[in-house]
Amino acid sequence: MDTEQQQQYAEYQMLNNQLRQLAQEIQGLEQQATELENLIIGVDEVGKSEKGTEILSSIGGGLYVKTKLENNNEFLINSGARVIATKTKEEAKTLLTEQLEQLRGIVANMQAELQGGIQRIVMLESDLRKKAKK
Repeated sequence: MDTEQQQQYAEYQMLNNQLRQLAQEIQGLEQQATELENLIIGVDEVGKSEKGTEILSSIGGGLYVKTKLENNNEFLINSGARVIATKTKEEAKTLLTEQLEQLRGIVANMQAELQGGIQRIVMLESDLRKKAKK
């Protein structure tokens, strides 16, 4: 194997590892997008519920408590740095929808990067096979 082949093989291995990692990151972001979609549906469902309706409220880590809905149009949203902001149903949906669209844009860019990397790997494989036959 000559120096050029060694460099191509090293590039192939490095790129293959990077693409695997990128695919895992995309999968994680797609899961986050699904969670945002479910949150948007949840906001709608709460908004349709009547005051006084008993609901399950998450307290984290898969733990829930039964609570009664006092206000179906007011949502408390963690805006970072332990700051909680009060939003109306429509404001909450708008915020979540904006986050979802940003996330989808990131995923689309990462998928394009993944496709470009796959094309490069196919080229490298082809070149390495041709050189191996010589």
